[in-house]
Amino acid sequence: MGERRKARRYEVYLPLQVCTSRRRPVEFHTAQLRDISRTGVYFHASTALEPGTKMELTFALPTEREAGSSALIRASAQVLRMTALAGEITPLYGVAACIDRIDLVRPMPANAAA
Repeated sequence: MGERRKARRYEVYLPLQVCTSRRRPVEFHTAQLRDISRTGVYFHASTALEPGTKMELTFALPTEREAGSSALIRASAQVLRMTALAGEITPLYGVAACIDRIDLVRPMPANAAA
Protein backbone atom coordinates (compact mmCIF):
# COMPACT_ATOMS: atom_id res chain seq x y z
CA MET A 1 0.00 0.00 0.00
CA GLY A 2 1.41 3.41 -0.98
CA GLU A 3 1.54 6.67 0.95
CA ARG A 4 -1.94 8.16 1.38
CA ARG A 5 -1.02 11.41 3.11
CA LYS A 6 -1.87 14.59 1.24
CA ALA A 7 0.59 16.85 3.10
CA ARG A 8 4.22 16.43 4.12
CA ARG A 9 4.76 15.39 7.75
CA TYR A 10 7.43 17.02 9.90
CA GLU A 11 8.92 15.06 12.79
CA VAL A 12 8.88 17.15 15.98
CA TYR A 13 9.18 16.44 19.69
CA LEU A 14 7.30 19.16 21.51
CA PRO A 15 5.08 19.37 24.60
CA LEU A 16 1.40 19.55 23.69
CA GLN A 17 -1.65 20.65 25.66
CA VAL A 18 -4.87 18.81 24.81
CA CYS A 19 -8.32 20.11 25.77
CA THR A 20 -11.11 17.58 25.20
CA SER A 21 -13.92 19.21 27.17
CA ARG A 22 -16.32 21.87 26.01
CA ARG A 23 -17.84 22.06 29.49
CA ARG A 24 -16.76 23.93 32.61
CA PRO A 25 -14.41 23.26 34.23
CA VAL A 26 -12.33 22.61 31.15
CA GLU A 27 -10.21 19.43 31.18
CA PHE A 28 -6.60 19.72 30.03
CA HIS A 29 -4.14 16.89 29.42
CA THR A 30 -0.47 17.02 28.52
CA ALA A 31 0.96 15.03 25.64
CA GLN A 32 4.05 14.80 23.43
CA LEU A 33 3.73 15.92 19.82
CA ARG A 34 5.60 13.54 17.47
CA ASP A 35 4.76 14.78 13.97
CA ILE A 36 2.65 17.41 12.27
CA SER A 37 1.47 18.48 8.82
CA ARG A 38 -1.00 21.11 7.69
CA THR A 39 -3.77 18.49 7.84
CA GLY A 40 -2.93 16.26 10.80
CA VAL A 41 -0.92 15.45 13.91
CA TYR A 42 0.35 12.38 15.73
CA PHE A 43 1.10 12.52 19.45
CA HIS A 44 1.64 10.35 22.53
CA ALA A 45 -0.76 10.79 25.44
CA SER A 46 -1.27 9.12 28.80
CA THR A 47 -5.04 9.54 28.39
CA ALA A 48 -7.01 7.31 25.99
CA LEU A 49 -8.89 9.36 23.38
CA GLU A 50 -11.62 7.61 21.44
CA PRO A 51 -11.94 8.07 17.65
CA GLY A 52 -14.28 10.96 16.88
CA THR A 53 -13.28 12.95 19.98
CA LYS A 54 -13.03 16.65 19.18
CA MET A 55 -10.23 18.57 20.89
CA GLU A 56 -8.26 21.79 21.00
CA LEU A 57 -4.47 21.45 20.79
CA THR A 58 -1.97 24.11 21.90
CA PHE A 59 1.80 24.05 21.44
CA ALA A 60 4.77 26.36 20.84
CA LEU A 61 6.42 25.86 17.45
CA PRO A 62 10.00 27.15 17.02
CA THR A 63 10.37 29.75 14.27
CA GLU A 64 13.19 29.99 11.74
CA ARG A 65 13.15 33.78 11.42
CA GLU A 66 14.30 34.68 14.91
CA ALA A 67 16.67 32.31 16.67
CA GLY A 68 15.25 31.11 19.98
CA SER A 69 11.74 32.41 19.37
CA SER A 70 8.56 30.41 18.93
CA ALA A 71 4.96 30.84 17.83
CA LEU A 72 2.01 29.74 19.95
CA ILE A 73 -0.20 27.51 17.81
CA ARG A 74 -3.80 26.48 18.52
CA ALA A 75 -5.59 23.85 16.44
CA SER A 76 -9.02 22.24 16.42
CA ALA A 77 -8.74 18.55 15.64
CA GLN A 78 -10.61 15.26 15.74
CA VAL A 79 -9.18 11.88 16.75
CA LEU A 80 -8.96 9.46 13.82
CA ARG A 81 -7.41 6.52 15.67
CA MET A 82 -5.75 5.62 18.95
CA THR A 83 -3.47 2.69 19.73
CA ALA A 84 -1.96 1.52 23.01
CA LEU A 85 1.84 1.63 22.86
CA ALA A 86 3.42 -1.62 24.05
CA GLY A 87 6.39 -1.82 26.40
CA GLU A 88 5.60 1.28 28.46
CA ILE A 89 5.68 1.28 32.29
CA THR A 90 2.54 3.43 32.50
CA PRO A 91 -0.24 3.35 29.89
CA LEU A 92 0.68 5.41 26.83
CA TYR A 93 -1.34 5.88 23.66
CA GLY A 94 -0.46 6.95 20.11
CA VAL A 95 -3.12 9.32 18.79
CA ALA A 96 -3.58 10.32 15.14
CA ALA A 97 -5.84 13.32 14.55
CA CYS A 98 -7.11 15.32 11.59
CA ILE A 99 -6.74 19.11 11.90
CA ASP A 100 -9.94 21.05 11.18
CA ARG A 101 -8.47 24.51 11.85
CA ILE A 102 -5.04 25.80 12.82
CA ASP A 103 -4.22 29.34 14.02
CA LEU A 104 -1.15 31.29 15.00
CA VAL A 105 -2.13 32.78 18.37
CA ARG A 106 0.94 34.99 18.86
CA PRO A 107 4.69 34.99 18.43
CA MET A 108 6.61 34.36 21.66
CA PRO A 109 10.06 35.94 22.14
CA ALA A 110 12.79 33.70 23.50
CA ASN A 111 13.05 35.63 26.77
CA ALA A 112 9.31 35.64 27.53
CA ALA A 113 8.30 34.33 30.94
CA ALA A 114 6.24 31.17 30.78
